[in-house]
Amino acid sequence: MGKNKLVLIVVIIGVLCAAYFIYANQYKKVGVEANQPTDKPILQEENTFPAPGKTVYQMSLYLDINSRTIYGTTILTTVNTSGRVLSDLLFTIYPDAFRQAGSSPAPDPAYYAGFDPGWIDIDGIMINGKMAEYSKEGVSMQVMIPEPVKKDQDLRVEMKWRTHVPKVEYRFGYSDKVFMLGNFYPLLNVADNKGWLSSYNSVFGDPFCFHSADYLVGINVPDNYGIVSTGAVIDRNAEDTGRHDYLIAAENARDFCLGIMYDYNGMYEQYDDLLITVVSPPGHEKQMESVLQQAAGIIDYYSRTWGPYPYKEFKIAFVPMKGFHGMEYSGLIFLQDAFLGSTANQQRSEFILAHEIAHQWWYGVVGNDQIREPWLDEGLANWGAYKYLEEVKGNKITPPVEEPVNLARELSDMYSTREYYHTAYTGGESFWFGLEKELGKEKVNRVLQRYYTDYQFKIANSSNLLDTIREEAGRDMEYYFNEWFY
Repeated sequence: MGKNKLVLIVVIIGVLCAAYFIYANQYKKVGVEANQPTDKPILQEENTFPAPGKTVYQMSLYLDINSRTIYGTTILTTVNTSGRVLSDLLFTIYPDAFRQAGSSPAPDPAYYAGFDPGWIDIDGIMINGKMAEYSKEGVSMQVMIPEPVKKDQDLRVEMKWRTHVPKVEYRFGYSDKVFMLGNFYPLLNVADNKGWLSSYNSVFGDPFCFHSADYLVGINVPDNYGIVSTGAVIDRNAEDTGRHDYLIAAENARDFCLGIMYDYNGMYEQYDDLLITVVSPPGHEKQMESVLQQAAGIIDYYSRTWGPYPYKEFKIAFVPMKGFHGMEYSGLIFLQDAFLGSTANQQRSEFILAHEIAHQWWYGVVGNDQIREPWLDEGLANWGAYKYLEEVKGNKITPPVEEPVNLARELSDMYSTREYYHTAYTGGESFWFGLEKELGKEKVNRVLQRYYTDYQFKIANSSNLLDTIREEAGRDMEYYFNEWFY
């Protein structure tokens, strides 16, 4: 890394540290609205570390366009709430999934110029002021703590890293002067008093499980490149070097996603307290306006049905992405730019939009282990999208005619993309259509309202959900559950 880049990152770190103290006292102005009080504990017995509300990622980022490299520095602060002494930390380093052609999750057609590797390299780690050793295996990085951290002790991790973005049209990749940066930085895994939840690469699904955290991110990009991200831009500055600085803040975010685009158009609309933004390549103003209106209607429906959308902003970015119709992140979704074409099926496009927005509730606010229980968020997102089309748009929806499938399966139990979709999507939505027949629409809505309230910004599991159903149903439900979990 050149001297100028190093000096710039040091300056950004100083700005971040100063800005954090200002931001910490202004969360309600730039972050999430206050949640309704609850008498339930913030953390569940499982998956208690790193604790939401006690974990902050401060990152400084510099994007080198020519090498497609992000030079990053992370300061991660949290508290050891795992219930045990910590001697190591486990991180997910998703960019390393793209190092080898044989293990990349991106489909072959996404590599428009042939295979191009992506990766993340670590240049140094300090924990509580002392240098730490680390080892990498696949998409996991184990960091040994020089002095074990006792229960309830503060933890500070400082890390320098470099991420190389591959030429691939995927949720992590680059094409046509667009950087799609999902899970591009080291993310701390989830642990409890029994140990770590490990992560692994998968060629299908979303192999992630993270606790919510607060973010303060400074990024430096060339002029003419715009950004769209999780959270809100709270400061920006034009340099005389032909580059721009942005400072972004987010509270209670499941992850931090970033899109960096050259010469993109943006359109936004304020709906009550919510600012919705759509960005796309030039020449699609009519489609952007339509998507803005659809998104507002979808968010309104879900907010009335399940519980309020908690953030002040929501963003939609049309990007050159293959392998997914859409991809969800906290406060931001990516959609395939193919949906901007005149031949796109409009009802199908709106269903996908509704599916991805539903993930703001199921995965975003109410988290789940997408590796081991992918049906929890995908089934609800699909079912919710169908209910929106039926109840708001007046479309006639024919529930899927499916025999119950075993939902108690993780990604490694599935052997193909088709099997994954059959289990998590079709099986998941069928569970909810069947439950609606058993309990009726109003009672199912009460189940989800309670589930949303009780587990917001936590990590829920199938047992939590089934307990909520039992309590709201007020009767034995084992006969139904046994059809889906075996």
